[in-house]
Amino acid sequence: MEKKRESGEVLEHMLLEEIKLEQIDFMNPPDEWDMEFHQKEPYVPPILIEERDIENTDETNLSVRYTLLAHHRSFWRMLAKKPLSIRAFIVRSNVHIPPAHESIVNCTEEALLFDGLLRNGLCENRSRLSELLGYSRARITQILNLLKLPSGIRRKLLLTDEISEFQLRPLVRIIDSKKQMTMFSHLIGSKLTGRQMALFINGKKEEKKKRSPGIEELMSEDHGQKSTVLVKGDKPESNLQDKENPGILTAHIRELIRRVSSIKISEWEASAREAGASDTDIMLLQGVFMLRSGLYERAIELLEIVVENNSDYAPAYFYLGRCGNLTGDLVSAENYLRTALELVPDDPDYLVEFAIVLEKLKRNTEASTFYKRSGLIRKRFSED
Repeated sequence: MEKKRESGEVLEHMLLEEIKLEQIDFMNPPDEWDMEFHQKEPYVPPILIEERDIENTDETNLSVRYTLLAHHRSFWRMLAKKPLSIRAFIVRSNVHIPPAHESIVNCTEEALLFDGLLRNGLCENRSRLSELLGYSRARITQILNLLKLPSGIRRKLLLTDEISEFQLRPLVRIIDSKKQMTMFSHLIGSKLTGRQMALFINGKKEEKKKRSPGIEELMSEDHGQKSTVLVKGDKPESNLQDKENPGILTAHIRELIRRVSSIKISEWEASAREAGASDTDIMLLQGVFMLRSGLYERAIELLEIVVENNSDYAPAYFYLGRCGNLTGDLVSAENYLRTALELVPDDPDYLVEFAIVLEKLKRNTEASTFYKRSGLIRKRFSED
């Protein structure tokens, strides 16, 4: 979550509905749920959504069901009183979405809200949801990715509002559920930041890499003079396509940009594919070229599609961060560049771009740290 919200105030003036408990589907609290511990928290009306059976057109046979989306702790406390019904806020239209969202401070509940809205057609797609909430589509995807976590972890996350989506992002990418639980326990016990979590998971075991052409070089106006024209049949090494190594993927994209930079516009896509570009790479390149042409909105649109479908694609996050930097959307720029650095922690160009954004945000001490780190990495490269 980007900011804390006063969850109780937003729904105070909203019309609540009385819903029979038997009509509500909900997650039971985890074993460590302690009602006494949360008893002093302000009561916030639970947020429900009516589940629609889109396959059943016989309305006479429909039994109304609701799903609990947010304020689980309030709901669980009410359950202890064994009521027959409960007063809750039902999201029924687009008008209800912003206040419901504003009341949520838990990142898992935010993901549940987004999923419920999309699943039941209250939002046609992620683009419409991003318009309603002022989020980017990529941000919507990052939050929804939390639902990939095992149900055991999601239930535990409902107990605390202190863990952010950013801290959990590295955890989402782990496939092994047992390892996820181990890492989650470490996150809870050590109160790691998102950056620390990523380093802990990756083990900080990165080998030194030879210096690749810098992003500034690739994006400069005269970079075509430094490029070599792609020779037919000339393809990058196969390991450049290794999606398991984000650093290698970054090098692959840089190489593609370098190779196609001096190719005619009408021929660049064919040349890129000959160099081993995937469909995702092609869309990223299109976004980069739109960015270079000053068509920032179009560039953002393309790059957001890339990260929606490829959440580990570091170069797309970098260029989205650059778009944000160039258009003055520094908050988005910071978020995207943090993600890029989480995926590729020691890329000097990513570090510099991030430092520039921090400097513009008047966070000069932080910016200085990233400038220095980039300089040390460049010096290491030059000595190799």
